[in-house]
Amino acid sequence: MVGLAVTGSGCADAKPADSNADTATATATPWTPEVAEELRAMGTVDQEVREGVGPETLADSAFMGRMIRADSANSRRLRDLIAEHGWPRSADVGPDAAEGAFLIVQHTPFEDWQRDMLSTIEEAVRSGELDAQSYALLYDRVQTKLGRPQKYGTQLSPTGEGTLRLDSLGNPEAVDSLRAELGMPPLEEYLRVVEEAYRMEVVR
Repeated sequence: MVGLAVTGSGCADAKPADSNADTATATATPWTPEVAEELRAMGTVDQEVREGVGPETLADSAFMGRMIRADSANSRRLRDLIAEHGWPRSADVGPDAAEGAFLIVQHTPFEDWQRDMLSTIEEAVRSGELDAQSYALLYDRVQTKLGRPQKYGTQLSPTGEGTLRLDSLGNPEAVDSLRAELGMPPLEEYLRVVEEAYRMEVVR
């Protein structure tokens, strides 16, 4: 996974539809196969609306609008599902649906909810439900949305000139060691992957 910060630019203060809890309580309702399939389908939509992301589509307001609408709908529904069932574990919903849930959180335009979910994602990583890179991606995304330097170097933003810029790093000298602690490759290797994936040069 790579961290391209292209979602929710106009939705900083928006929130998902009414829900009384961000995480499940001990009375959570078990996940059913039908709801697990719904979640898997939501994860598929998350990726489908991102197919073809590159210099042209990032400048296409219709493309970006479709992405934000899908992210908003997915976020509202996932928040409701988590409130009812708890965080979706692979054993309950399957690995594809569980991964899709993380991607929805990562891509949500609802920044308050995204911040609230960081501790849930951290716990999912500690329990082995998600890999450590997931935490790094979300931690950095939350920090950059708050206007703060990122820690792991996962987030980049379009420059508007057909290139990507690495968002500010808090400790550039230590970034590779911090990434290594989470089993992530060195930053320069990651940036090469980003350039290949999005067909865009990364500038500093």
